[in-house]
Amino acid sequence: MKDLYFENVSRYVEQNMPVTVLVPYAKGTLSQNNVGNLKLWDDRHIFYPIQSTITGTHEDGSVRYLTVDFLADFLPNKSTTFHVDLEGPKGIEKRYQAVSYKNGILSNRYISIQLGTVGKPLFSSITYQGKTALPEGSITGPVIYGEHHESFTALVGNDGWHVRSSGQNKICLQTNGRHQGSSGSWFDFVFKMTLWAESRQIILQYQIINTEKSKTNIANTMKLDNEQAGLKYNLNYPHEVLSGIVFTITPPQDIQTTKTVFTSSFNAHALETDRSGELHALVNADTIINTANEMFPEVMFSTFGCVWKSPTCLIGGEIYQAYQNFPKAIDVDQKEMKFSFYPESYTSVDIPQGVAKTTTFFLAFYDLDTSQRQLIDNLLMMEMGPAGFAATADFIGTGTSHGELSTSFSPATERFLYRFVDNHAKGLGFLCFGDCPEWEYVKQGRSGGKDIWINNEYDMPHDYMVMLERSGDRRYYDYLRAAVRHWMDVDFCHFSELPHHEGLLYTHSVNHVSGQPVPSHQWVQGFLDYYHLTGDRDGYTTALAIGNALEELVKLPMYHVPGMVEPREIGWAIRNFIDLYIETHDKKWLDDCESIADTYAQWAEKLGSWTSPYPDNYLDRVPFMMQVGIGGLYEYYLIRPSNQIKKTLLTVIDDIVKNCWNPRLNMFLGKLHPSIRFQNLNGMVLETLVIGYVLTGEKSYLEKGIGMFLWITKENMPPLYDFSKIKRDELTVIYNCPAGPKRFAQTLIPLLRYYDAAMECGLLAYEP
Repeated sequence: MKDLYFENVSRYVEQNMPVTVLVPYAKGTLSQNNVGNLKLWDDRHIFYPIQSTITGTHEDGSVRYLTVDFLADFLPNKSTTFHVDLEGPKGIEKRYQAVSYKNGILSNRYISIQLGTVGKPLFSSITYQGKTALPEGSITGPVIYGEHHESFTALVGNDGWHVRSSGQNKICLQTNGRHQGSSGSWFDFVFKMTLWAESRQIILQYQIINTEKSKTNIANTMKLDNEQAGLKYNLNYPHEVLSGIVFTITPPQDIQTTKTVFTSSFNAHALETDRSGELHALVNADTIINTANEMFPEVMFSTFGCVWKSPTCLIGGEIYQAYQNFPKAIDVDQKEMKFSFYPESYTSVDIPQGVAKTTTFFLAFYDLDTSQRQLIDNLLMMEMGPAGFAATADFIGTGTSHGELSTSFSPATERFLYRFVDNHAKGLGFLCFGDCPEWEYVKQGRSGGKDIWINNEYDMPHDYMVMLERSGDRRYYDYLRAAVRHWMDVDFCHFSELPHHEGLLYTHSVNHVSGQPVPSHQWVQGFLDYYHLTGDRDGYTTALAIGNALEELVKLPMYHVPGMVEPREIGWAIRNFIDLYIETHDKKWLDDCESIADTYAQWAEKLGSWTSPYPDNYLDRVPFMMQVGIGGLYEYYLIRPSNQIKKTLLTVIDDIVKNCWNPRLNMFLGKLHPSIRFQNLNGMVLETLVIGYVLTGEKSYLEKGIGMFLWITKENMPPLYDFSKIKRDELTVIYNCPAGPKRFAQTLIPLLRYYDAAMECGLLAYEP
C-alpha cells in the first residue's frame, strides 16, 4: 500500500480539489495490467475515482512511476493521508459526473465550453449551470502586439484541437498555431485548456514562441571551445520586440453589475466598483519592491484576479503567479475585463529568437450568491492548491538513486541541508522567474558587471526533486515546477538559425541566452522528474529533444581527443544518455555512451588521469570536472560492467586522491595550479570517494572525505535566507541573498551520497 501525504493548506472545507500525485513503485511490484484495478481512499474510508497515467516503467515492463489525478476532499486545518492499493477496506464510493469532450464541446456538470474551429477564435461560447455565461464573440484573444503596436491574434491552428490527456476526472486539449494579423503572422503559440470534473474553473496555459528569422544576416561570433564556453557572451542575438499580450472578456451586464479586483497574500484586498465604474490594477517591478512579503515566491506571493457580476453568474479570472512573472495588469470598465499578460502601457520587452513564455490563467464561474470569503478562498486555492507526496521509502528502488535517498539521517546535517538549498539569490520578472543570478560568476568579471543567470546549472530541478523525495516538503515541489517552466520557456532553444543551438540548453549567461549550448551544460533528469510529478508530457519531449540534439553535438571531433576539452563536457553527455536509457529502455542511448567510454579510457592511459590544459602550458587536475566524468562513467559501468571501465575509474580516482587531497588540511583542493590553489566549497569530489569505496570496498576512500564534509556542513554555513530585493530594471527584481545557487547546485547530490555512505560505515555519527 502507498500512502500519499497532504499537509493542510486551508481553514475551510475544500471539496473536489483537483490534485495530481506521483506514486513510485519498485521493480516488479505493480504490473501495467493491474493499474486499472487500483483503489484510492482516505482515512474516513471514502473511495475516490482515480485517473492514472503510467509515466515511467522498469526494464521488465512493471510500473515505475504512476501519475494519479483525482478530486480530493480536505477537512479544515487538518492534514490528510490517502492510500493507494489493489485492495482496500469497505467504505463509501464517491460518485460524480465525468468530464467529457464531444462534438467540439468540453464540459462537466457546471461548465460547457463550445470550442472554436480552425481559423476561428479559441472560444465560441461558454455556459454555466445551463445558462449562457459568455456568448459567442465575448472572448477575444490572446492578442499580442509588436514593436509598433500592430496586433496578432491566437486563432485555432490548422490541425484544430487535439487531446493531450483524457479520463473521467480531467481532460486537457491543445491547439498550436501562429498569431494572425492584418500584416501577416507573427510568433508561434501553444494553447492548452484543462477542465476537471466538478470544477468551476478552466485552466488555460498559453505559450508564445519566437520562431521568427533574423531580419539581418547573423553569424556565430563565439567559438565552441573551452576558452569561450561559459566565459564569453554574445549579446548581439536576434530578437523581436513585444509590446503587449492581452486577453479580453466582454460579459453580459445589467443594472446590478458590479466588478471586483482581488489581491491577497497574508490578507485579502478587494477593489470594487459598480456598473459604470472602472478599475485598474498593475503589478510591476515597483510593486514587488514595495510589497512586504516573507513567503518563498515559488510557493506563493499573492493572488491577482477579478470577478464580474453578470445577470446569470459571477465570472472571474486569475492570472497565476502574476507577481512572480510581472508585469501584469487587470483593467475593468463599463464593457469588459481586460487581463494583460504583458501590459501594453508598460515598457516593451525583447524576446530573443528561440525563446518562449508561458502564462497560466484561470477562467472561473460561480453562483450569484457566492460570498466574498468564498471567492478569496477559491483564488488562493488556484494560486496554491494542495499537493501530496509519497514517503521517502517508496522512492528508494525506483532506479535512479545511488545513495542520495535514505531513511537514516542525522538532524544536524538535515538542518544544514534545508539552509543549503533555500539560501540563494533568485529572480522575479517576465523572463527571469524560475532562474537565479550567480554572484560568483559576476564577481570574476565574466560579464562586465551584468547579471549572469545560472540557467539551472547542474540540474537544479533534479536537486529539488531529491530534496522533495527526502523530505516531502512541498516547497521543493514548487521550486522544481518554477525552475522547469523557466527552463522549458527561456533556457531551452526552441528555434535557431545557428548550428548546434536548437533543441539544447544555453550555458549560464547574461540575459539567459547570450551563452552557447555545450555538452557540459545539458541536463534531462529534471525535465523527466517534472513529467513524472505533473504528468505534463512537455517535460518528457523536451528531455528527448535535448538528448537527440546532444547526440549530434558530441560527434564533433574535439570531444573525442583526450585532453582537448574538460572531462565534464562528455561526462554530462554520458549522464544524460544514461538517464534517457533508464527512462525509455532504448539501447541507442547506451550505444551513444560507448565512444565516450573509449575516449575516457584512452585519456587515462595516455595522460595517467583526466587532466586538461589550464593554463595552456599546464595540465591541471580539477576534481569537480573529473567527477562529472567519473559519475557518468560509473553509471554506465553499472549497466554495462567491464574490467576496462573499472580500471579507468580507479586510475582517475586514485590520481585525484594522490594529488588533490591535502593531509594537513584534511580536504581536497579545487584546482592544482599554484595560482588557483584555493579552498573551494565545491564538494563533488565526495562522490568520487564513494565510487572508489563501492568499487574496492576500501573504507580509506571515505575517510579522506570527512574533512571536506565537515568543512562544507559546519565550518562554512550558508547565509540565512534574505528577503531584501533589488530592482535591477523594469523587468527584473532579484532576491538579494548573498549566496548564488551554484554553491548548493553542484554539491548537493555528491554530498548526500557521501553522507549516506559515511553514516552506514560509522564515519559520521547521529547528531540531534
